[in-house]
Amino acid sequence: MKYLLLTLASYASTHYLVGLLIQGQLAEIAEGLRHRPGAPTAGEYLREVRPHARRAHRQYTLMAGSALGLVACLVANWIF
Repeated sequence: MKYLLLTLASYASTHYLVGLLIQGQLAEIAEGLRHRPGAPTAGEYLREVRPHARRAHRQYTLMAGSALGLVACLVANWIF
């Protein structure tokens, strides 16, 4: 049961952190588009890249959550 909780906690934490990182990068890029004359508006850009950001969010969450879950379970097995 402790391994299940560790795995769920690792996926939840990586989901949250990866989401913050991706949303921060998207906001920074959208803000930088204002200074370029031929660039699309921030809303147009965000509508276009949002599906790609969701897919990247899911993939990075699965990859990082799996690695963190594995390490957490190995450490828990070693300690307990």
